[in-house]
Amino acid sequence: MVSGPDIVVRGLGIGGFQRYGIGVIGAAARGAVVESNWLGMTADGRAAAPNRLSGIAVLGGAADALIGGECAGCGNRIAGNSVPERSGHGVVIGGGGVVGARVIGNTIGLNADGQPLPNDDGVLVVDSAQAELRGNMICASRVAGVEFRETRAASSVDGNRIGVTAEGAPVGNDVGVFFGPGAARIAVGAAERNIIAANRVGVAVEQGAREVRLLNNWVGLVPAPASGDLADARAMPNRERGISIIAGASEVRVVGNQVLAGERGIVIAGADTSRVSLQRNTVASQGEALVGIEVRQAAEVRIGGERGLGNAVRGVGVAILLAELEDAAVSHNRIGARFVETEFPSAEATGVGVELGDGARRATIRENRIGGVAGAGVYISGENARDNLVTRNVFIGNGGLDIELGDQIEAPAVPTLLSFAVAPIPNNQLRSTIGGRGEPGTRVEIYVVGLDRVGALASAQVRSDGAFEATTLVLAVGEIRAVGVGRAGATSEFSAPFPAPARQRIPARAGDGELHWVAVEGAERPVGEALESFGDDELRAAWRWSVDAGWQGWSPHVPEELNTLRTVRGGEALLLQLAPGPPRDFFSTESASGVGAALELRRGFNYISWTGFWTQAAEALAHLEREQPGLVSIVEQWDFEEQRWRVIWPEAPGAWSPPDWGAPVLRIRATRDGVWSQGP
Repeated sequence: MVSGPDIVVRGLGIGGFQRYGIGVIGAAARGAVVESNWLGMTADGRAAAPNRLSGIAVLGGAADALIGGECAGCGNRIAGNSVPERSGHGVVIGGGGVVGARVIGNTIGLNADGQPLPNDDGVLVVDSAQAELRGNMICASRVAGVEFRETRAASSVDGNRIGVTAEGAPVGNDVGVFFGPGAARIAVGAAERNIIAANRVGVAVEQGAREVRLLNNWVGLVPAPASGDLADARAMPNRERGISIIAGASEVRVVGNQVLAGERGIVIAGADTSRVSLQRNTVASQGEALVGIEVRQAAEVRIGGERGLGNAVRGVGVAILLAELEDAAVSHNRIGARFVETEFPSAEATGVGVELGDGARRATIRENRIGGVAGAGVYISGENARDNLVTRNVFIGNGGLDIELGDQIEAPAVPTLLSFAVAPIPNNQLRSTIGGRGEPGTRVEIYVVGLDRVGALASAQVRSDGAFEATTLVLAVGEIRAVGVGRAGATSEFSAPFPAPARQRIPARAGDGELHWVAVEGAERPVGEALESFGDDELRAAWRWSVDAGWQGWSPHVPEELNTLRTVRGGEALLLQLAPGPPRDFFSTESASGVGAALELRRGFNYISWTGFWTQAAEALAHLEREQPGLVSIVEQWDFEEQRWRVIWPEAPGAWSPPDWGAPVLRIRATRDGVWSQGP
């Protein structure tokens, strides 16, 4: 027993004791170091010689103990401390105010040949504070690789291999990391990811554990020895659950983890489980998993969050399943192979995007992207599922209905779309107007079919006579469809698609127009010939300044004899007045579906709307330049907020970087006739 300060215990083989192999006990035992020992094994290191309570115990107020260490060979090998009639731990830390214990670089649960030789718990931290577990290999525990109970101050678990050897062999614990009654304020993976694989359950947060953070761990994945990259990771899923948060756990944050699921990826359950947040996790499988994220009964659960905080799920039977709970929020997640490309190997097939089963009430399914699933995008299946709001989501390429309701689900009537038109309004803007009929008192949300852009195109309340009219400054680029939303949030299935007008004639507007300087190229020739690429509809007038003659002007809209400017030559600068705002001939779409149309560009100015999938402007235009070098000389986008055209291409200092594209109004100067393919 170590009972004094700064004592070092090194290089011993200790087994067969009735209580502890090495005991660091009492407030006087400050700063003890226990390193390079074998505990719980026979002299040859192959068979068990159990220390019946634990291999190493830090108890009774001992402070700042170091079990193992940073240097090569400093770690202890602790195995075989398990007997049938009672629990035996590899390392136990706790009791009487133990503070600051560190467990670093040890091998726990493997004999000298690297074969399983179990402890009951690998490391048990109980009634203690500020424990640090780092760089250990913990395998084959009959109960838990790491277990926390009744902890009082911040503890950390970083850089450990739990359930897998250094060579990548699976030697799982029953539970990898367990948080039980009274466990609190513990961070797992905050400083360095843990590898938690090949266990029955990877991480279990239960029985009132609170303030637990699971950050950036690999759960069910093992680095390849050569690279350590996710792309080369080997699959070793935790058989039943990757992460389990149940039975009264609260205030749990699960952020940035990579989870390869066995039966289930992440489970949150229990009527007294509350305040759980999942953000920026990736959950996938190689085709075996039933559910990616499952939530039952728990309260105040948030799956995703604001933009950029959502989770990614694919390759599972049901990506997200909610049942027997109220007020859950599922937002900004990506679901299905269409939107999720995992860095680690995973199956592509996903059965259902989001399923709301029995007892799911008042859930909000908002601004998620669901694409490429085999069945429904959102399936409200439960007989007692009520008042669940499905809004502003993106659905692309799903095998079933994008929103599917079970036979017993109460929801508003599906709206009917009857009209769609685009017209100019003041300040050089265009307005879309969509009309139809729906259930009085409900709200109608209108979407573009297959558009990879979060958010409804427009919404409107249905009047008492059943009619509605929605208006928006956003332009549709394809067929539209609608859902009805009741007062309590219940959402209908989608209406049948309604075709957008393929081409809109925009009347000419009054106004002074816009002034542009251009440089003339080529030999001397008539003004009309030099400026023919602009077209009479867009060009109002042109002027040239000279010292001798002052301003001279030309316009295609006045008799030729009234023009004072007749010829121009290369090198001269002209001031042009162009028609204001969007053009008379405005292309809103050129295809039946409206998505991914191939748009013809004519030499000169073209006014079009991007009809491809959601993307970044710079990315789309750089792709066009690679495909057809020199086709486009300048691209301007109408800025609805500032009410002016703004240059976005070529990229240069001062060029505008617009938000991600949905359906912008563009003015493109083409150097020749060509085709802009905007397919996915």
